[in-house]
Amino acid sequence: MTVPASTPAPRAFVSYSWSSPTHEAWVLSLASRLREDGVDVVLDKWDLKPGHDAIAFMESMVTDPTVTKVIMVCDRTYVAKANAREGGVGTESQIISPEIYRSGSQDKFAAVMTDADEDGRPYIPTYYKGRIYFDFRSGDRFEDAYEQLLRWLVDRPQYVKPKIGSVPEAILSAAPAATATQSKARRAEQAIRESSVSAVAYVREYGDALVPELQALSPDIARGEATDEKVLAAVAAMRPYARQLVEIAGVAGRYSEDARVWEALLAQIERLARLMWRQPDIMSWHPHQFDAFKIIARDVFVSTLAVALDEERFDLATATIDRPWLIRPTEGANRPSTSDFTAFDNHVESLEHRKQRLQLNRISLHADLVHDAHAAGSAPSLESVLQAEFVIFLRSVGQATQGRWYPFPLVYASDRFAPFPLFARAESEAFFARLAPVLCVPDVAEFRRRLTEIEGGDRVSRMFDHQGLPVKYLANADFLGSRR
Repeated sequence: MTVPASTPAPRAFVSYSWSSPTHEAWVLSLASRLREDGVDVVLDKWDLKPGHDAIAFMESMVTDPTVTKVIMVCDRTYVAKANAREGGVGTESQIISPEIYRSGSQDKFAAVMTDADEDGRPYIPTYYKGRIYFDFRSGDRFEDAYEQLLRWLVDRPQYVKPKIGSVPEAILSAAPAATATQSKARRAEQAIRESSVSAVAYVREYGDALVPELQALSPDIARGEATDEKVLAAVAAMRPYARQLVEIAGVAGRYSEDARVWEALLAQIERLARLMWRQPDIMSWHPHQFDAFKIIARDVFVSTLAVALDEERFDLATATIDRPWLIRPTEGANRPSTSDFTAFDNHVESLEHRKQRLQLNRISLHADLVHDAHAAGSAPSLESVLQAEFVIFLRSVGQATQGRWYPFPLVYASDRFAPFPLFARAESEAFFARLAPVLCVPDVAEFRRRLTEIEGGDRVSRMFDHQGLPVKYLANADFLGSRR
């Protein structure tokens, strides 16, 4: 590395001991090479003339502001004289040592190590311990050490600290982590990964901590307020907990073969879903009081199904859709106590109120919330969530259900004419056979018949302000089971 001609040459003084002719020749060679590489080296052999005051010369080299660097070549003799304050080296040490501790001189001095003791430790003057040095003790590493020294002399470090940028918007706008349940969540995940017999217990323990945390985030709504703002603030506060629960589901889908673990997770989702309705101990409430829970519970249910489908755990996906959910309050006699999956799809009145209050020209604010919650880099991705919505919708129109499932997030797929990944892979006959239980169909022929019936109905054509939904394209109807 050579200093550019336009750059002022740095001026460096070399302090060393006349230990031996060999050592003196080594120092002279080093100083000569540094001068060749653009450093104005000051050396007694060149600059201290006969009759000059040696002490004044040394002192001026250390204190002269034009001397930007001082190199101390440390061998056994140099260190012994420096510590004992003997000879010329001792005199230089008396001048150098106080300068080293001055705040403005921290980068002016550096040691060049050429010798080591019996234990391999470099010889360093006592006043210099713990500071920067360049290791020339090994001939094999001379070139590396020389480059480091030269870079220090010309102030061209090998590694330059990057300029401070701006914090990514995704970090600034991200909701805080669900720290109150983080420890229990990590414990549950670890137990699941290790197939521990305690995994189910740890999932239940996590749920015991989760539900009170979510209850505490219920919006405090008074009549006459803009309730939608409070509902959205509560949703934002609950999001980290929702993501955390779905992350545990993702770990279970990937690592666990124990059906009881998945059942324990669904039980925690069930407990969350019960918050969508007034509990018996709540005597006074606002009609929008439970809207935040409706948004979060639905998203957790769909996202959990999405991670199961992503992992191709069709057994877990089927268990999720087919589970009898004990979440609705029992009202009156001769009614079933459990509900099917449609219990998670509830009208969120506060979002409609917001749409009217702000005169927002949006098809579905709820769909926008889902879109924003599953932005790029999230898990599950927006595509995975839309795919799960599509599967649930097909189940809801393909069989008798207790309620209806309106797949409003699929407004973001209304102009999509490529199949979702699951249905693209279902061109394989074997893959479709594995997927069929999730769709609750016996074979491809029956599924195609059902798709034709769904797409021809008024329900699909009226969706999304009559934009409709390209059901047969999204399901890859023409090519299902076409490959063996």
